[in-house]
Formats: sequence, C-alpha cells, structure tokens
Amino acid sequence: MITEVCIGECMKRKVVTVTASTTVEEAARVVVQERVGTLPVVDEQSILTGVVRLQDLLQIFMPDFVALLDDIDFVHDFGPLEQVLPQHMSQELQLTMTDLAATPVAVEEDDGLMRALVTIVKHQLQDLPIVDKAGRLVGIASRVDIARAFFAPRVGDGLSP
Repeated sequence: MITEVCIGECMKRKVVTVTASTTVEEAARVVVQERVGTLPVVDEQSILTGVVRLQDLLQIFMPDFVALLDDIDFVHDFGPLEQVLPQHMSQELQLTMTDLAATPVAVEEDDGLMRALVTIVKHQLQDLPIVDKAGRLVGIASRVDIARAFFAPRVGDGLSP
C-alpha cells in the first residue's frame, strides 16, 4: 500500500537564495559558485517574494533580434556578438532581482507529491520552491527530486523505471 508522501519529505532544505537588491552580477556569481539554476528571492523574514531562473539571467545577454526569429538554424555565427562578454555590459550587470524576479510559484511543505508534480509540470519549472504556511521559504525540490519520490514506491510494486 502506498501512503501519501508530502513534498516536505523529499525537498532539499539547503536553499541558495538572493534578495531583491542582489544585482545580476552578484546573482551570476552565486549561480557559478553554487551550481544552481533557480534563485528564490526572499525578504528579511525569509518570505518568498520572487524567483529568478538561470534563463532569466542569460536572457539579458541575448541579442534583441533573437526574440523576433522563429528559426535561428540559419545563423551559424553571431560574429562580433560572440565577443560580447558579461563583464562588458556594466549597465545590465547592475540590474537587480527586483527588475528580473518573476512572481513565485510554490507549494507548501505539507502538500502531496501529486500537487508538486502537477505544479512543476504545468508551470514548466525546473525547481519548485517550498514554503511553510506563513510563506517562508523552507526548501526547494527539483524535477528529479519529485520524480524520485513519486516513482520510488511504485518501482517496488513491480513497475520498472
């Protein structure tokens, strides 16, 4: 018999976070040093106020015309744009998480795995912030964390991975 597992049982409790005043340069440094792709934005009380994803940070450095193209397969070389490095974009590096953060999508730590699974898939997330009843960030769960917890009891029931 499979008992309901709460997302709080399989989340990572050590979460790398940033604040609203963190700059793009500081956030990029955190991503590189901590090897994370999602940065929850929290206030002084650890209340989740936003989320910045690696793709949000990288988007800042993409040429504007890329958004206008449906197909980029014909572009084999971006020429001089290949030489534009983040450290040469001082204005962009000073943007803060207030400028970039998306409204957070999260679940509560006592929510079930199915709710977490549906949320992460429906919102196309790589990582799902987990909060307590007061909205304080208490953990994060990746797609892999959720899938492992979801499949583990079923594999023992004769399903093969």
